[in-house]
Amino acid sequence: MHRIISFFLVLLAVLGGWFNFYTPPKEAAFSADYGTEERNMDKYRGIYSCVGDCGGVPTLFVNGESCPAAAYMTYLEEYNNYAEFASAGYTLFSVPVLFSGRWISATELFKPFHTGMFDVKDEPDFATLDASVDRILAACPQALIFPRVNVSMPLWWIEENPDAVDGTGKRELLYAQKFRETAADMLRAVIDHVNQSDYAAHIVGYQLGGGNTEEWFHFDMNGGYGKNAEQAFNAYLETYYPDCGFSGLPDLTLLQGKGPYHKNEHLARYLEFASNTVADDICYLAAVAKQATGGNVVIGTFYGYSLEVTSSLQGTHALNTVLACDSIDFTCSPNSYIGTRDMNTDWTEMYPADSLRLHNKICMQECDIRTHLTKPLYERAPEYDEGKNLNAPIWNGLANEAQSVSMIRKSFCRQLIKGNGFWWFDMWGGWYNSPTLLAEMRQMHEIYAGSLSAANRASVAEVGVFVDESAYKHLTEGAIRGTAFNARQPLGYLGAPYDLYDVNDFESVYQKYKAIVFLSDCKTERMSKALALCRQNRIRYLTTSDVKKTFSVKELRAFCKTQGVHIFCSSDDIVYVNENFIAIHAVTAGSKTLTLNSVYAYRALLGGDGLQGSGERITIQMNENETVLFQITKQ
Repeated sequence: MHRIISFFLVLLAVLGGWFNFYTPPKEAAFSADYGTEERNMDKYRGIYSCVGDCGGVPTLFVNGESCPAAAYMTYLEEYNNYAEFASAGYTLFSVPVLFSGRWISATELFKPFHTGMFDVKDEPDFATLDASVDRILAACPQALIFPRVNVSMPLWWIEENPDAVDGTGKRELLYAQKFRETAADMLRAVIDHVNQSDYAAHIVGYQLGGGNTEEWFHFDMNGGYGKNAEQAFNAYLETYYPDCGFSGLPDLTLLQGKGPYHKNEHLARYLEFASNTVADDICYLAAVAKQATGGNVVIGTFYGYSLEVTSSLQGTHALNTVLACDSIDFTCSPNSYIGTRDMNTDWTEMYPADSLRLHNKICMQECDIRTHLTKPLYERAPEYDEGKNLNAPIWNGLANEAQSVSMIRKSFCRQLIKGNGFWWFDMWGGWYNSPTLLAEMRQMHEIYAGSLSAANRASVAEVGVFVDESAYKHLTEGAIRGTAFNARQPLGYLGAPYDLYDVNDFESVYQKYKAIVFLSDCKTERMSKALALCRQNRIRYLTTSDVKKTFSVKELRAFCKTQGVHIFCSSDDIVYVNENFIAIHAVTAGSKTLTLNSVYAYRALLGGDGLQGSGERITIQMNENETVLFQITKQ
């Protein structure tokens, strides 16, 4: 029976290729040399952080020792729980630092959380930064702090540079040279101030945020399209496509077409421009930060949401440029919002995280988990949201403390077992401020810190999944949603771990895996090369296509079994596993069986009523939404 299933699955993959008639035009590679600074002892400030290997996973090292990258942050610092998290063992903190006192999104419907350092022209004021750091150090004198620096321009700059603002006239264009130059000067000023401060030895790195919601989306969420875009876009074409035969701005309405492809090279080049120029900004500013810190600390950013963002106009589909940048040490995303954070959905990273690890970059996850203590901003701090604008369901808290514990555990287990760094993002303050949740925080920090001593923390996945950010510039917006956004959901219930890469890395890793799955309808040059390698090496694979948009859990599991992949759980629950831990989140109530691939001693660390034993199977009775983490030791 398995052979019959396998035959039809492979036949579907082949037919998908036959029906995929569209071949996008060949495109030039986008690259830039941002350089990197050698460690400069003249600017050494008593602390040194870097990315190092720890058990096969890129990990934060501070002064030569591996450091648990588990942190805490809040936007509303007046409602912080710094002391509570310090008591729970946390020493790593992030803090918001603003160039301008403007709201972090394109709207001006909310009041900013505090003033910006450059709100007054030629009069930089670092008092807010100093006070923010001092507040953390008062609660945790040994704190290591990585500021989140929002490089958004102040109002006076917007008024002085009308040729560098978007179509609304309110926010900077991310591809404007004036923005890049001013942001670089301001960033140097901030870092120089920190280098001369009494707290310099507590600053372990910087995270660079910009654009809409600090996540490097264009403020207009429309690629900066408008009259000020034409000159920059034409310059881009002249540099990378001098013989393309067109100029000016394309017709964006083609993105709303009914078919999967818009088939317009002019538009494809603009979508490429919208992302590549943002990635270029990030790399440029990261190199500035590396130079200003003497190369002594890690630099990171948000970027690369190719699994989550379904519009190429938002500017986030050039992750490969960031991966090639030596000045960037870590990249971040929130936990996936897929399914509006449904409790029984796997909250993945928003980017192909295993490509980051392959390129020796730390994956830092923003765990902004809503809890039963979460209140809308207009209730928590009405002075910031008098109009009650943040009222979407995603801002709602959970029903009770038990749900809060399980959702926090589910997110933590993924970060622990995948080897991610993370921070608890307590947006409005007080989300985790209960004895039960703080006890969880303490236990999780102890588990995470202890995990760094494991000899092997690397992935044990036998399934390799590949997406293709280069395809998005050729697809209509509806097709993008069907490609990686929806198609990856069933993978969460597979019952076996999987690694997820951008297809640009396929040749470097494909031989590690027993089963290959492609989530890409558009057969670009990169994707076609990967498929050809599979055929040349007689590697069977699954791929989405025009006629097969996604695979069910049943189809995925059947294919993986035919390829010899070990299935740890067959009950459509969410499972994470490496050599040291296995975790299960119960989508439904009932008896659950985890089938290990050898004899292990096991012990429940979170949940599970202390269940322990040894064998090749773990059987446990679970409630719906419950999460349990086991430590496992091979016998």
